[in-house]
Amino acid sequence: MKQFSILRYIRQFSLLILLIAFVGSIAIYRYGKSQQRFIATAVIRYTNVGAKDGYTPDGSPLNVEEIYSSTVIDAALKDLGYQANVDSIRSNCYVEEVIPEDQKKLNEVLLEKGEETSYKADTYMVHFVGGNSTSVSYAWNVLDAIIKNYCEFYTEKYVEEQLQNNAASALSEGEYDFIESVQILDDAVREMLDYLMSQRSARPYFRSIETGYSYSDLYNIYHLLYSYEIPGLYAAILQNAESGDIEVLKNRMTKDCEDLTLSIENRQQQAQQLKKLIDNYSQRNKEMMDYHYHNSNNVDSGSEYILKDVEYDREFNDKETTYDGLVQEYVNLNIAIRQSEIEKEHQQYLLGVFEEALNAKNRKTVSARELQDKIDRCAELVTEYYQYVESTGQELNRYLSADYLSMVSSINVNATVNLKLYLAIALVLFTLVGVVGAVLLGRALDFIDYFLYVDKTVGLPNRARCDVYIGEKADRLLEENFSCLAMKMESLNDISRAYGRETGDQVLRDFAQIVKSFGDLYGFVGHNGGGNFIAFFPNCPASKVNIILQAIDRQVSEYNRRNPGHEIRYCHGKAVSSDDGAFEIRQLLRLALQRMNPAGAA
Repeated sequence: MKQFSILRYIRQFSLLILLIAFVGSIAIYRYGKSQQRFIATAVIRYTNVGAKDGYTPDGSPLNVEEIYSSTVIDAALKDLGYQANVDSIRSNCYVEEVIPEDQKKLNEVLLEKGEETSYKADTYMVHFVGGNSTSVSYAWNVLDAIIKNYCEFYTEKYVEEQLQNNAASALSEGEYDFIESVQILDDAVREMLDYLMSQRSARPYFRSIETGYSYSDLYNIYHLLYSYEIPGLYAAILQNAESGDIEVLKNRMTKDCEDLTLSIENRQQQAQQLKKLIDNYSQRNKEMMDYHYHNSNNVDSGSEYILKDVEYDREFNDKETTYDGLVQEYVNLNIAIRQSEIEKEHQQYLLGVFEEALNAKNRKTVSARELQDKIDRCAELVTEYYQYVESTGQELNRYLSADYLSMVSSINVNATVNLKLYLAIALVLFTLVGVVGAVLLGRALDFIDYFLYVDKTVGLPNRARCDVYIGEKADRLLEENFSCLAMKMESLNDISRAYGRETGDQVLRDFAQIVKSFGDLYGFVGHNGGGNFIAFFPNCPASKVNIILQAIDRQVSEYNRRNPGHEIRYCHGKAVSSDDGAFEIRQLLRLALQRMNPAGAA
């Protein structure tokens, strides 16, 4: 059987080893990729005064689950422009408390004693887990958008009031007459001016980097609209008494005047009733004063005086609170009545203007189309300026959030599976598996080859293996200088008769080893049975065959010298493809067998 050699097996099955290593590595890589997750992490800290006690700036309990609330996640996805399910993003977010080591040890001690811990964390680690179909940049972008929108959400909810709405957007939600459209714009601009006035007072030095405007600048912009654009629209409408449908408009204004009249009457009745209650409370308070100080000349003493004093203090405090509320309500009613009266007078004035227009139809200086264009232009300006206000407000919220919410660390993204490391390990592992497999397979083939194709007596390929070799070469022409050598040990029968079969087999094995030493170096040598050997040598001209024969002869002579009585006698025949013109292996073998004769023996 062939000698065990790992290097021979590796060379023989090198392609198989490479294939196993490649396929195994690809399988491990795909499995690792299917298990891959990208975890983006950021650390935030609540810095308001009550954060260490678990409270937000407005005093409400801190709820860190708002970080991945639907509102925040939806806003983050809109900013990124990603088409993803909000719930799927929320399910991959989680928040962990960051507790100092000394506090952890203290908590453990308290829990061992059965006591509750009162520590409230103000620092939290926010995580977002990206799936195997995402990337590092995706996880980073999503968490960054979540943190950004949560800062705005947190500031708007607990620190800053919500941004002012654009009331002018109501124009797109219904059909309005010219004067009604201008009134909507007027109300929207006035509401915005009130908002900007309060912001200008509260944040006089804030200027947006994104828009370049301060609240004072924005106030001045809206004030120009309120002072020039809106009055100009009113003037154009009233001067021309322009209306889409003057009859419908008159009916609306008439109804508005009637509604205002009813509202004024109702409020006046409420005010009268409140006045009576206030007068009754005043009378009651006067009686209590008289009861307490009924006689300035006589001074009560003892328990009766003390009891009166206690009763008076209790009832007076209750009456005073109720009395103040009634007075405030009475004042508010009168203010509302006066505002309604002013609004009614304004509606009556407008009604008079449009009624007069029915009798004067030739004084228009602006067409309805031109007037609508002016209103649309003004609405566009209001909407455009509102974008500046909204962007400035959002930036202010982010600015304010820095005073209440800070980033302790920047966003860091880690992969749960190191694919490069796994791939390197897989290559090494499956290469080793391939080598082991190649050795086992090669050795198994050696055993099969030994049992099927090796002559056990001489340790050379048997007749069946020779037939296989010849069959492999029979389908094609031989190359030049392909040599065939046929040899026969003639002394085998004599030695076996004289010394026994075992001795004959041993001498045969010795001769086979001499022949094999050259066959393994230059070609194929097999035992064809009965002491007959055939050898094939590719790329071996006749001169080289002669050298091989001379070397064999020398070794046989040396063997015979050392083993008298067991001499080896053999004959041989040779044939060379190019010299004999025989380029078919069977033809070449026949020539060699024909030339094998006793004259060639050593």
